[in-house]
Amino acid sequence: MHTSLNKTVAATITFALAGLISLLFFAAVSVYLLPHSIFYAVLVLNTFFSIRFFSRLIAPSPRQTAVDAILVVLYIILAYSLGNAFAFPLVATCLFLVATAKYVIELDSNPHVSVLKRKISLDLLGAALCAATLGGVLAGNPLASAWILAAVFAAANVYLLFIRPMYRL
Repeated sequence: MHTSLNKTVAATITFALAGLISLLFFAAVSVYLLPHSIFYAVLVLNTFFSIRFFSRLIAPSPRQTAVDAILVVLYIILAYSLGNAFAFPLVATCLFLVATAKYVIELDSNPHVSVLKRKISLDLLGAALCAATLGGVLAGNPLASAWILAAVFAAANVYLLFIRPMYRL
């Protein structure tokens, strides 16, 4: 349990610092920066609960380590794409798709199949939301798309973290 807490804290601090450093020094100053920052902050909050919960349910393995490494890279790329109307939802979509794969590879060996399936469904919904945002950008509505992304994701996380908690057995 101590190791899962260390992993949770380390990941949360790493992702929060990546976002903060990006905001202070690298992020594109644009009208998209605020909604992207809201989305990213909510994502980091959700990730804290997710890692804390699933690090106790998923045994470390070379496959999981590889997927986690890809997720870390995507998180950092996402932080550094804050404010970029096209890159941010593209990277966010990729992040949710890789997160989905993380749980799919556990389905055949983990006894908590129902929890994994729920997480897979939610990650696929996150990927769909981000992909729809990317579609909105490509359709010529980048600002509205960015705000819809932030608002829907924040509302969903209030519901899934506090009203009907998703990180429980």
